Amino acid sequence: MDKSKDKKTIINYDYSVRPYSYLYFANENDYEVFKKYPTVTSSKLAALSGMKETTTRPRKLSMLTRDFIDDSLYNPAYGYFARQATIYSPDKPFDYGDIKNTDDFVNRWSRTYKKYDNMLTSNTKIRPGEARPAQDPDKSPELPQLWHTPTELFQPFYGQAIARYLLLNYLITLYPYNDLVIYEVGGGNGTLMLNILDYIRETHPDVYERTRYNIIEISETLAAKQAARALQDKIDRQGFSDHVRIINKSIFDWDTKVPEPCFFIALEVFDNFAHDSIRYDHETNKPHQGYVVVDETGDFQEHFSPELDPWAEKFLTLRKELFPDLDLSKLKGHPLSKSKFRRKLRTWLHPLAHDLTVPEFIPTRYLQFLEVLKTKFPEHRLLASDFTSLPNSIPGYNSPVVQVLLNKKMITVDTYMVLQGYFDILFPTDFELAAALYTKIVGRVATVETHSAFLEQWAVLEKTMTKDGDNPMLDFYQNAAFLCT
Repeated sequence: MDKSKDKKTIINYDYSVRPYSYLYFANENDYEVFKKYPTVTSSKLAALSGMKETTTRPRKLSMLTRDFIDDSLYNPAYGYFARQATIYSPDKPFDYGDIKNTDDFVNRWSRTYKKYDNMLTSNTKIRPGEARPAQDPDKSPELPQLWHTPTELFQPFYGQAIARYLLLNYLITLYPYNDLVIYEVGGGNGTLMLNILDYIRETHPDVYERTRYNIIEISETLAAKQAARALQDKIDRQGFSDHVRIINKSIFDWDTKVPEPCFFIALEVFDNFAHDSIRYDHETNKPHQGYVVVDETGDFQEHFSPELDPWAEKFLTLRKELFPDLDLSKLKGHPLSKSKFRRKLRTWLHPLAHDLTVPEFIPTRYLQFLEVLKTKFPEHRLLASDFTSLPNSIPGYNSPVVQVLLNKKMITVDTYMVLQGYFDILFPTDFELAAALYTKIVGRVATVETHSAFLEQWAVLEKTMTKDGDNPMLDFYQNAAFLCT
């Protein structure tokens, strides 16, 4: 019987993010589905969205894993950062001299979340295990998201620590022959900028007159907040207008060379740099690069090709050059660290899986970022901070956490192949590798410090010390580090 003509036939699609119902592995030799659709980049999809040619999530195409993740996070029409995202900010700085200890600080911090209660209570009917609403996802209600940063949590003292680092390095190496030029990528609410400028004006008014601060913000939502609303009011009210420029552009689309010496700040930016997925052949250990196919129904399929794109090839080559003695089979947690027998056993137990290892996620977008710094900001000095490890990550090596805030509860899932725009996708940073890659590509030495070690050197610790001697600014973010050049 031809079911296509049977009006009673109803096709139900399971959109849950549970890996055995939503994540599909095609046979590694079956390229019919893979070759059926054209391969596009996240930049192409962003351009189409920007020209209003499409505001819906794409179908009938394939993308490299990094392009799928990048599109999920940054597409101007439906990306995670283009949707309703709010950065937590207390109404006023905490008075640490009035706080008993860390527990008391946490309690007071929790109480400041009440002003976000209405925003975080969503009427969207999504079960915790689902990737999308039952209705058309392109017309579905927003899922308000709230994230916090150390800049906001410990303001203004965290920003003042960054300002001291910038000032000392500027005065030693550039003053008085050059202006103090700062670029910050991903400026959020602009709090770091305000804290830095305020500190420089107060302590070094002569340097302040020569300070220019540039925020590069990819998110149109955040850029709009900065340029047109509360932040612009603060900039004007505090007299910073002549020193600030806000640029709504992706750093990866930067097309102007900045020849002058400058400081480049990237705090909690690396974690949202898209990665590529690599699996290895059990027999030959040959790497295969991942693609995501989006079919005509909007479902996702994962395919792997033995042909590597130039960025994946470059990363694997550079890693061998930088660490010639590195044996992946002895690298804890790496897919090749398990014996061939154990790897094959997994394939036998899961017949739908490839005859390939679990994935390794490689930081190809970070390589692209370094190339931008090298070619467009040749005289820069980089100050970056991010997470060294993250809990509840999906299966794989160097794998991301995929999460969404739903009705004030953080929900994590087991695959990155979720409905674009609804989930944050965060990766940990291997700072030893990041520093080595920076030195290799940019040609300058980079040093790595723990989060607390950096603050011990540059912050006035008494400002964030409680009555009992606890210091939340030092004790929090133990899974973070700084990269300095």
